[in-house]
Amino acid sequence: MSQVLIKRILIITEYGVPIFDYEEYGRDDEVLVSGLLTAILRFVEETEKEKLSRLLLEESQFLVISKDSLIFIFQISDEMPGDYAEYVSNCMFEKFMKKYSKQIKDFNGNVSIFHDFQCRCKEILLECGADIVDVLIHDQEGRNLRAWCLLSLDYEPLIVRANAPNYNIDSFTIFQVLGKSVKKVTSKLANYSKGTCFHVTHNGNVIQTIILPHAIITTESFVEELKVKGIKHFKTKTAQQLIKMFTKTYTPDSIDVYSKNLVSTTTQKEIHDDQKFILDLFKAAEKGFQYLFDSPTHLQILNYDEKSYIYVKLINRTIVMEFNRTISVSTIIELTKKVFEEAIIVKDDIPAAVLERQ
Repeated sequence: MSQVLIKRILIITEYGVPIFDYEEYGRDDEVLVSGLLTAILRFVEETEKEKLSRLLLEESQFLVISKDSLIFIFQISDEMPGDYAEYVSNCMFEKFMKKYSKQIKDFNGNVSIFHDFQCRCKEILLECGADIVDVLIHDQEGRNLRAWCLLSLDYEPLIVRANAPNYNIDSFTIFQVLGKSVKKVTSKLANYSKGTCFHVTHNGNVIQTIILPHAIITTESFVEELKVKGIKHFKTKTAQQLIKMFTKTYTPDSIDVYSKNLVSTTTQKEIHDDQKFILDLFKAAEKGFQYLFDSPTHLQILNYDEKSYIYVKLINRTIVMEFNRTISVSTIIELTKKVFEEAIIVKDDIPAAVLERQ
């Protein structure tokens, strides 16, 4: 994991004894740092009658959380957004206190009992999206995005970044709605800590929502190859034609076509309850995307554990595909481009008005 945003995670006693130093960021000077910071904290408390919560350096800062007999010190770079840093540090401290409350109460100087928190510490950083945020802030991949947002599980925006010129900042409200919808849907189907959803619009916009145990990350990018002009051609196809075309391109384990009333055009059965939950994403996405873009959503993909659903929202019908495997967004972009390009050159003899009446 990169060490750019987070430089140190250190826990000391109120007397300055270091009991935990995250090894991935450690520099073998924890005793010196602990003594120095303890002296500064005591000086501020005695002279200002207040507790120090933040200490600024030239290129970094220390966040300080004091509780009971422990002091949690979280050193971050100036590039790490303050709200997000506090969110991660509070999450880390709460997990530590919950895990070791008894050991802290009976502490006798043996710091080895806290060593197994090393692995948990790394997991918490991943669960809060720290590695993804590092990439989005520092790598070209992040700078190429039109915009991105990191939300708490209460849907409060902790980081908001827009790279595209004249980007409509109101769209981040849509990001919140999408994050809430994806969490609701994935929690109904499986462990939402692994939930990922992609929305793709005609004009090349890809919205990705990632559900983590302690954060929701939503990004928006633009893919020139995904600009589609031929979506209306699908309106004149029969259900069997659609099934044949999409099966050939996507090779799903199962596929069906549903009317606007969510009734299967092949079996005449209503859509399954689990699939209704997934279609909740369309309700959120269509409102937001019609507001942001000049064309509605035409595809979304939901990955969780080792299963995937792909929903293609056409003008008058919805195609539901199920896969017994996960599918990457790059694969989806490639297949989507292929199926829509093919739709442009294929002609059908059935008038649209006939299908509308059906």
